[in-house]
Amino acid sequence: MEDAGSLNGTFVDGRRLTKRERLTDGNLLLFGGHAAVFRRVTENALTAIAEELATPFGPLPTISPALAVTLWRLRRLARSGAEILITGETGSGKEVYARAVHRASGRKGRLVAINCAAIPAELAESELFGYARGAHSMANEAKAGLISAAEGGTLFLDEIGDMNPRLQAKLLRFLQERELTPLGSTTTKTVDVQVIAATHSAGAEGQLRADLAARLGAQAIRLPPLRERIEDLGALVHHFLTKGGARQAPELEPAAFHALCHYTWPRNVRELQKVIEEAVAVSEGAPKIKLSHLPDIVSSVMDSSGSEAAAGDALQRKRAAPTRSELEDLLRQHDGNVAQVARVLDRQWAVVWRWIVKQGIDPVRYRK
Repeated sequence: MEDAGSLNGTFVDGRRLTKRERLTDGNLLLFGGHAAVFRRVTENALTAIAEELATPFGPLPTISPALAVTLWRLRRLARSGAEILITGETGSGKEVYARAVHRASGRKGRLVAINCAAIPAELAESELFGYARGAHSMANEAKAGLISAAEGGTLFLDEIGDMNPRLQAKLLRFLQERELTPLGSTTTKTVDVQVIAATHSAGAEGQLRADLAARLGAQAIRLPPLRERIEDLGALVHHFLTKGGARQAPELEPAAFHALCHYTWPRNVRELQKVIEEAVAVSEGAPKIKLSHLPDIVSSVMDSSGSEAAAGDALQRKRAAPTRSELEDLLRQHDGNVAQVARVLDRQWAVVWRWIVKQGIDPVRYRK
């Protein structure tokens, strides 16, 4: 990349270009009122992006190679009727794409979404599997469970890692046989349902049983967080600006848009929606959303003049790998949980794991 003497300048990850510079995958480029992300893209990813632009799988088409390839796989799994395990950070769109899978499956029944973390442990079994009359003191009559309610459709189990391990074992048996026995009953019932589960982490770093995770899919389908697919930001912002049906959506001043591009979005798309809704309210119908209309936590990535300097410094700090002692301190603070350390560092789990292996650190040593 080289700036050809433009008045506004060209910025790479918040740094103003002063000489010719080689780009790397994921570089954020800002020039004038425009933004771009530099990607190295495979032929498979290009095919997946073309499919997305022609027929979006979710509410909006993605031009992120990582997400497009993920959705390419989800489309085909949806039609197969196979169980699916989706992983991703909070707010990354797990339920949104679970609903997209249900629509693509062509199943006639309804989608039943269950937040496993919200069901009290003592009620979880009867809520999921139902109960027979007299099964407990309050069972004056038999009641079908939520699994039965999804007959012919899709059962979405959100945050399945928070489910009681004993109940996970019972769910595993259901997935194997597609038969369930209501609480207090001796009669089994066959249920035709496609199961989609979601969790913020899978395997050793989460609370999901390894055998249940394996039964839910040959590999977990990971949804990349918003900071890894920043090229979708413009379309998402426009979507949220026009969500209320407004004919004339406000524009964003360049400094405001650049702040959105530089912010790391720890709570992902859900956070972006709230930020845009709040900015629209604060702007009180103004034709343009300014940097001052954004929440302080977002606008602070720019300096007081609205320039890229502060954002560039923040991005450089984010990209720097921690030292061995910093990694050890973080593992100690989080009981050897690599997923927690990755969230604190705002990096992918695989990246943090490579750092740990490179430094010869054993996370198990830090677990209580």
